[in-house]
Amino acid sequence: MPKMLFKFKSLVIMVNAIKGLYISCDIPMAQFIINMNAQLPQSQKFIIHVLDNTHLFVRSDMAGMIRSSIATFREQNTYEKPS
Repeated sequence: MPKMLFKFKSLVIMVNAIKGLYISCDIPMAQFIINMNAQLPQSQKFIIHVLDNTHLFVRSDMAGMIRSSIATFREQNTYEKPS
């Protein structure tokens, strides 16, 4: 019976994990957030990945800034019936 030699090579894959915030919203709000990100300098950009038209993955440390910008945007675009 012949001897069989097996050589196994180990495969090591390093995973880079990034802490972030998952945002699910409608298409116009996602476009607003993407546009807001595009207007910032490269060092301040907060979108890590655009998952699809309604889902974004962003830096978690920017959550407050994103929320306040959205609140301001909504206040400016809310219809108030004249008295």
